[in-house]
Amino acid sequence: MKPAKASGRIVSGGMGAFLNPPTHPEHFRHVETDLRRKPENRGMMSLSAAVDAEWLSDAVRSAARVELRQWDPLPLSHPDVQEWIEQVLGYFKGCYRGPGDEPGGWHAGKLVIAPGRDPLANPADHAGVNLIRKYYPDYVPTREDFAGAHWGSKGGK
Repeated sequence: MKPAKASGRIVSGGMGAFLNPPTHPEHFRHVETDLRRKPENRGMMSLSAAVDAEWLSDAVRSAARVELRQWDPLPLSHPDVQEWIEQVLGYFKGCYRGPGDEPGGWHAGKLVIAPGRDPLANPADHAGVNLIRKYYPDYVPTREDFAGAHWGSKGGK
């Protein structure tokens, strides 16, 4: 007899979204588990993690999948998306795919740090470009994108 899958529910509050594009549902919602515990002792996970959590109830996994699929991203040209692109490229400045097959070469511990490397020589190897293309597959980085790359607020604001 298979053990029962864990219950959970989708609740307000973001989790696991600091590098996600603007308006992404993980900025606003996450899954709460261990519902029999006091609220301060409950487990939490991102919507994406819930989709892949085979131990979690099928209903919760399905609801998380729906939340993610219903997301309507802003256009690539939107100023908020352009700012997000600069942030992602700044966060991953000098970070490139490490050795290993997909997706292993993209794990943080395998990334190659090469600050002097030209990111436009092979943009598909740049970790920031890889993340951006997860959400915007047609993204083509420019020299201007990398020139404007930064992490945190511009100008110390």
